[in-house]
Amino acid sequence: MAGAACAYALSVRGCEVTVLSDGTGASHLPVGLLAAHLSAQDIPLSQLSRIGVQLTLVHARALLREGIDWQPCSLEQRLLGLPSKNERLRQGAATLPDWYEVQPDHVLHTTAAWIKPQALAAAWLAQPGIRVQLTQISALRNSGGLWQVLNAQGEALAQADQLIIAAGVQTADLLQSCGLDLNLALVDGSVALGAWPHHPCQQQPAHVVNGNGHFIGGVPDLEHGAMWLSGATYDRETYASPAAREAANLQANQERLASLLPADLLQAINAQFTKAQVRSWQGSRCTTSDRFPAVGQLAAGLHVCTAMGSRGLSFSALCGELLASEITATEPSVLLSADLRQEIVASRNTCRAACN
Repeated sequence: MAGAACAYALSVRGCEVTVLSDGTGASHLPVGLLAAHLSAQDIPLSQLSRIGVQLTLVHARALLREGIDWQPCSLEQRLLGLPSKNERLRQGAATLPDWYEVQPDHVLHTTAAWIKPQALAAAWLAQPGIRVQLTQISALRNSGGLWQVLNAQGEALAQADQLIIAAGVQTADLLQSCGLDLNLALVDGSVALGAWPHHPCQQQPAHVVNGNGHFIGGVPDLEHGAMWLSGATYDRETYASPAAREAANLQANQERLASLLPADLLQAINAQFTKAQVRSWQGSRCTTSDRFPAVGQLAAGLHVCTAMGSRGLSFSALCGELLASEITATEPSVLLSADLRQEIVASRNTCRAACN
């Protein structure tokens, strides 16, 4: 997601861009949830997420097929089990009436969407001036002022005077190969997904639901007609085998549904778990300690755009836009306050300092 967003933002500024990728990453998540981060005091992370959500929606409307690749929706954020925290969230939401409606048992996000990340990444990469090369990348080096990307045999796959590392969980290893450090955390996760129940009483939920995890239902799917997705786990455990990890994550995602779904839909979805009709998608998040993305220049001509955590849909377009404007010395299409810009710079510098 991050790399495709950077390529798009550079291409619309007239740059020729080569994207080297192994074809994996969060862009292969079947469907994701786009929603702003809600906090009681409207912290900078929440402010940045709203700007990111707005920009991603602009891209979705311009590049994707509504109802197939994406769909605007409302989102019920369920308030579960923590009365004092929930009251603070209600108060925070009440100060932003353009984004939220406060209800007795939930906060309704009026600006949200489900999006198929693979479709969005493909649309970004389909722009003129972008060339995509699927390959395995092992290391980086600087040679005569040009940054080179190397394969396992030490051969240069490509070189340029400006290089962006947007490799998610591989970012830190690639930077270390050329003597640079960035302190990033990796958190595994899993979602559960299955065919949408085709029964008269199983209508698509009026809203996507978020609480202890999230649930998205009725998403068009070529294989099953429509699908549902639930997740995601935050997995820091060790397991005896990949199969044991998958079984544990499926169980965790199933257990979350009890607090998210009405009884009839919960019964239909649980039946799919019982019949082993539910699939699992596994991935790893790359994060920073303050949950801000790491964006900007680390060395002359070498930049990073990574650590989106669980908010790749909210942050990728925004971070790609900010980084492309910095590289090309052009104005970004979105305006950030000086304080928010400083938060991003401070987050990146903290990641570097933690490694020194």
